[in-house]
Amino acid sequence: MARISLRSRAWHGDEQIELPVPDVWSVDVLPPVDAPELPESELQKALAEPHAGPTLAALAQGKSTALIVVDDLGRPTPAHRIVPHLLALLEAAGIGPEGTSFLVATGSHRQISRQELEIKLGADIVARYRVHCHDAFHDELRDLGRLPSGMPVVVNQRVLDADLVIGVSCILPHTLAGFSGGGKIMLPGCAGILSISALHSFEAKRQRGQVEPSPRRSDAREVIEEFAQRAGLDFSVNTVINSRREVAHIVAGDFRDAYTEGVRRAVEVYRTPIPQQLREQTDLVIVNGYPLDADPVQVSKSQWPRMLFPQARMILYDPACDGIAYHGWSEFQKASVSNMLCGAISEARTDGRYPAPLGTLLALPFLRELGHRRLRREAQRTDVSFRAYQQGGGTIHTNTVAKRVMAKRAPLVICSQSFPEWKRDVQFPNSVLLRSWEAVAAAGHLPDEARRVVVLPCAPLQIPS
Repeated sequence: MARISLRSRAWHGDEQIELPVPDVWSVDVLPPVDAPELPESELQKALAEPHAGPTLAALAQGKSTALIVVDDLGRPTPAHRIVPHLLALLEAAGIGPEGTSFLVATGSHRQISRQELEIKLGADIVARYRVHCHDAFHDELRDLGRLPSGMPVVVNQRVLDADLVIGVSCILPHTLAGFSGGGKIMLPGCAGILSISALHSFEAKRQRGQVEPSPRRSDAREVIEEFAQRAGLDFSVNTVINSRREVAHIVAGDFRDAYTEGVRRAVEVYRTPIPQQLREQTDLVIVNGYPLDADPVQVSKSQWPRMLFPQARMILYDPACDGIAYHGWSEFQKASVSNMLCGAISEARTDGRYPAPLGTLLALPFLRELGHRRLRREAQRTDVSFRAYQQGGGTIHTNTVAKRVMAKRAPLVICSQSFPEWKRDVQFPNSVLLRSWEAVAAAGHLPDEARRVVVLPCAPLQIPS
């Protein structure tokens, strides 16, 4: 048997595995261009000498409190490598442990455990500093009014209480904002469910890996940056990781300029040449969910190859290590048909998704205002928080009409140790869930016959070119 070598289990071992496949297969492994790990000295220099805007030392002058906002384990950012350097810069500027705290920007993801916090930040930091996980439903939130687009700016009070706010995140391809990173640490990272739902429901999307905005209308990325400005994001740290979940580049400073430069570097690292002939002749695509294979809800980040290989069968290898599969915004959208229809407006306003007249119609101020009012009422009366998930309440564990309509019906073989069967039934009703590679073979999905096979070793990162 031949073997395919893959990286797997981000945050849960980051181990190298080998998957046996038939010798008669013709296998093309298509990695990204990639980049080596950034030396520690270069990482430290990038934080001390930002790409754009004032240094952190200058920003900290005269300030007494700092809030460092980091993303959760649903993102591969190795914050434990970055945070110690930020703390050293803050202490040198006069803001010590008593004035520094952390906020985990979960958005509408679940709150993470102390053990997970120690993995993300380091046990010594969790022991010495105040660390809180954002709760989009139950935290103390502040409404700062609306942006010109109508977006309500509802943000965690901890962000507003700090004299200096620092965001630490990772730049990855993203189907709403083009790329993650930058101001996204504030929206949806530190926002209330009303703002999160409004972002996903009403703002035009950028395609996955799209850099340039739409020439026709403002989009989600532009709204995210306006939100971050009003919320008070002072300093942004943007990482680009390589295929081993190591920091390949880091760009810090002004959250708009640092993000823009970070995206430029991310495109270079994640670019993946895929010949047209291979797209047409491939029989089977094996997609690896690393480095977003810790959280089951992130399997959606690995679905893009279906568009490039429409004739091929697809096997998704994703351990989904935590096995929890909770996402508050997704549950909120699928709680009712009206929420689902509000969520469809962003699709209609996105270039190329639907006819332009429909997007123009749905962008009319009075229609968006009606939608905003509807979502505000729903946010007040619909509890789809992680607390409700743990208690088994509300619509979370119910297969609602909206969930059935929005299910992904293309056949898919999911090889996952921990992806929940109930989630597969709701999200991928026509797919097969198998718990091991041996089970995939035993079920006949690895035929011992000649096949043209493509392997994407870190699909959530990769940008086809």
